[in-house]
Amino acid sequence: QEHITTTLKNAIGLGRVSHAYLFAGPRGTGKTTTARILAKALNCEKGPAKDPCNKCASCVEITQGSSLDILEIDGASNRGIEEVRNLRENVKFSPSKSRFKIYIIDEVHMLTAEAFNALLKTLEEPPPHVKFVFATTQPHKVPPTILSRCQRFDFRRIAKAMIIDSLKGIAGKEGLNVSDDALELIARSADGSMRDAEVVLDQIASFAEGEVGSTDVAGLLGMIQEDILFEIADSIASKNAKAALTKIDEVMNNGRDPAQLIANLIEHFRNLLVAKVAKDSKDLIDSSPEKITRLREGSNAFSAEEMLYSIYTFSAAAEAARRTILARIPLEIAIVKLCSRSNINSLSEILKKIESLEARIAGGGTAASVVTPMAAPAAKTQNTPILEAISNSWPAVLDRLRSKKISVASYLLEGRPLAVEEGLLVIGFPKEFQFHKDALEASPENKKLVEESVQEATGSSCSIKFTLLEEPQNSSAGNGSNGRASGGGEPWPSGNRARKKLDPAIEDAINVFDGEIVARDPSSPKGRTR
Repeated sequence: QEHITTTLKNAIGLGRVSHAYLFAGPRGTGKTTTARILAKALNCEKGPAKDPCNKCASCVEITQGSSLDILEIDGASNRGIEEVRNLRENVKFSPSKSRFKIYIIDEVHMLTAEAFNALLKTLEEPPPHVKFVFATTQPHKVPPTILSRCQRFDFRRIAKAMIIDSLKGIAGKEGLNVSDDALELIARSADGSMRDAEVVLDQIASFAEGEVGSTDVAGLLGMIQEDILFEIADSIASKNAKAALTKIDEVMNNGRDPAQLIANLIEHFRNLLVAKVAKDSKDLIDSSPEKITRLREGSNAFSAEEMLYSIYTFSAAAEAARRTILARIPLEIAIVKLCSRSNINSLSEILKKIESLEARIAGGGTAASVVTPMAAPAAKTQNTPILEAISNSWPAVLDRLRSKKISVASYLLEGRPLAVEEGLLVIGFPKEFQFHKDALEASPENKKLVEESVQEATGSSCSIKFTLLEEPQNSSAGNGSNGRASGGGEPWPSGNRARKKLDPAIEDAINVFDGEIVARDPSSPKGRTR
């Protein structure tokens, strides 16, 4: 934490030590340790000194934790107003033999609002012989009135390389034989916390005999080895669902947590993505050069879009796993989904294909100039991916709209998506349903509800435009013997306009019994059939 230690050293050297400090940051990053060293520097008999001697009586007592003038208080268990009142009474007394009486309050955010208010007066007018050091992992819970009276220092997560170097030094002094892979795995599991890494190293020293390897660390911590992640990723790349599921089954049988495996897969695909898009990724991926090279080679099996899609899929699986006791099932569903994927194109590639298709339809015109009604013969040719997705999801759009405002849903029931042009969805109505079109256009709120329903059902954000359809010349073309429309983008026959895209169950019933719709309730999505 050089950005903090340098500032504190300069403050001691210039005699500009504050009466109160707030040390904020993740767990195990040295907040309490820094507070003790600061106390030692301020009370050293040869100081205040930037570098305490560690030999005088004051330094030795602080090191041993026996100094009467350095009081460490746990904010979680001493959080009430009575404890703070006792503190206020004691600060009046001079230190027993040190230069300053220093109060170190850990997890200060746990104090009650009343306790903070009682502490406020002391912070405003502190005795000259008292210093406060507050430590917290959640500084946003500390009242602004307290924050404004403290010098705040934000501790950072400790770099993985620095943790490994520190662990190597400890292992050397303790005579432990720990492999570099094991140290790297310990540092990765610590997530920037030096204390967590030291605790794991101490645990490993008691667990393993002889040389400690990465397998020992992974077994003790329940972690997933990187070789397994590479094997699963390779199975996804080759769309081999059986191999991926078999590997997952092997991991689960070894007692691993499926939620942890999902998290590791998200991180693994993130590293693959970074290795692919960043030329020099050694600063972006906490791993050895050999593994970064392996990641770069593994990323060649995926496109950037496929890796993004995989990350989103595993993230959804992680969210589902938190809501069920069968966390393995969302993981396996995600694996099958990824192995069953078709080619995934980027948005720019899809737009290029749409523009090329529309240009061919218009005889060389631009995509913006092409808006073909569904009733026209070219409607099926203009079935672009975005328009097709919206058309396929149209029943879902109506269902979502019906839950918001049923009258708007009944008006939209007579319309159909015609085209998508530059983020604008054109919805057409037959001429005899002009009232429905006008009703939707009459209120901006109605149009907004339709846009929201389209986005929720399809994921496509677009503006809405309503238009009237020209009557097709051969309205009966393509109809069945009973005069029913053939569905999809076909026109609606004049004798049976109630027959549009229906609920699949009603559609099947009509086909099985050769039925025909004779009446429809506009407020009902299913209508009445005979």
